[in-house]
Amino acid sequence: MFNLTKYMILLGLVLSVFVLYATTVSTHSSLAQNSQGIVISLGNSSYVTLTNTDANQVRVNVKYTIEDESLKNKMINAVMAVFAPNGSLLRTTSFPSGFIAESDGGVQSLKTTFRDKSLESVMANITFTDLTKSMALSNILTVNLDLKDTPPTVSSLLGNRPSVLN
Repeated sequence: MFNLTKYMILLGLVLSVFVLYATTVSTHSSLAQNSQGIVISLGNSSYVTLTNTDANQVRVNVKYTIEDESLKNKMINAVMAVFAPNGSLLRTTSFPSGFIAESDGGVQSLKTTFRDKSLESVMANITFTDLTKSMALSNILTVNLDLKDTPPTVSSLLGNRPSVLN
């Protein structure tokens, strides 16, 4: 009788561990989907000297795709944090009123200007967030940028090549 009780307890423990493991994996999976509702990648970027003022500007065009159906055509935001080479935060930029997450994805442009002419390189971390900027909805995109003294090109301003129609 004692052996049967021992086996029942052992079986109960094994089943409990199995159920807890399955619940943990399921919870992890759903949390991962929520944090990766949008996937972002680099379209193009530049860190250039502005010609009309005594400043430099960071421009980053971010490609995105919507993975979470509930985010399609919803108002969201994007945050770009720009850091100096020593790691100190220089500036945080976002959209004042957010933007609509197009159901097919798209490209969003973020830019910010620095009057500190001594900065020769910066690093930008970009993430898409909810409209209030309190919850991340995408992966973090990190872009390292070196100052270029060349004026901006048409493609850097537009984010892609202009098409010519006949």
